[in-house]
Amino acid sequence: MKSRKSIAAFTLVELLVSMAVASLLLISLARILADTQVAWTDTKERTDSFREARAAFDAIAARLSQATLNSYWGYKFDDDGNPEHYERQSELHFVSGPVTTLLNESVLAAGHALFFQAPVGESIDTGRTTPAALSPVELSGTMNGWGWYACFDSDLPRRPGFLAAPAVPERKRFRLMEFRQPTEKLSLYRMVTPGNADATPIPWIEDQASQMGLYDWFRAALAEDSQPLAENILALVIQPLWPAAKGTTDKDTDVAPNYIYDSRRHQWPDTSELAARSRHQIPPMIRLTLVALDERDWDAMEATQVAAQAMELQAFMNTGLFVDAELYEDDIRELEQELAGRKLGYRIFTTAVQLPAAKLMTSIEN
Repeated sequence: MKSRKSIAAFTLVELLVSMAVASLLLISLARILADTQVAWTDTKERTDSFREARAAFDAIAARLSQATLNSYWGYKFDDDGNPEHYERQSELHFVSGPVTTLLNESVLAAGHALFFQAPVGESIDTGRTTPAALSPVELSGTMNGWGWYACFDSDLPRRPGFLAAPAVPERKRFRLMEFRQPTEKLSLYRMVTPGNADATPIPWIEDQASQMGLYDWFRAALAEDSQPLAENILALVIQPLWPAAKGTTDKDTDVAPNYIYDSRRHQWPDTSELAARSRHQIPPMIRLTLVALDERDWDAMEATQVAAQAMELQAFMNTGLFVDAELYEDDIRELEQELAGRKLGYRIFTTAVQLPAAKLMTSIEN
């Protein structure tokens, strides 16, 4: 008999081993794909979460560069009407500093605030009789009051009627608020009569003789003329900078050692060198810092947790942090450690904004 020719084939054991190896490879590949998808989704959600903050940050930098004082030179007269000296003058106001100084305690704000005037050209259309008459329209070149601050508040006052609670839960968040005062409501130019009735009327801003009085033009209209620019913004940090000594590229923070810069500091009254340097002057550069929080962390909290966390963060920001300009870097690190310790996602945006309207000249000439 002829012997059968043997046919080469895998044994059952070899097939089982091959299937096991293939299964392990498929499981590993699936795990890698799943991890990649999770990482990509997390990165995308985090990027989307901070997209609004980035857009607001860029908008602030662009608008801030338009700040002006429209300063000019004129004589300063004594009580008898005789000219004393020639000095820089202005009818406008530029001020920045901690919210604990600039705003009322009733505003649950954190960090710093900034207020100024710029030729934005935003006015109220009083010619229309519809509700839209209160919407802003553009009048090229007219002056507006402008500013920003971050505060913790509810979205209920700004909701349309069909989104009333409890159908839609209330959202309490830190929000970046933009102060936009229309031309018609700009109170700086309001004429008042100082002292007795026989005195010559002067602009309201010139009649102020205290720090708190100077800030009334934005404090009084803050709630009415402010609107949210971005959500989940913990704080702004505004640091005025001045060119350092000639021959160096350093920046001088001495013009606002405690972060307070006021172009009308001399009306507090204050006769210090700080008042002389800032008198009707805009700082040539502002280091602008925005601290944004991750919405996902706040969305996962209960309402009571959100409120408690917010109050603690506000107290942390307003107690000993960003009050000494020389400790800016140390304060940033301390803030990062605090947010990381609370397991809160965050991103800090920083840039230097140049203010073209700044004029580095003496304030007084004899």
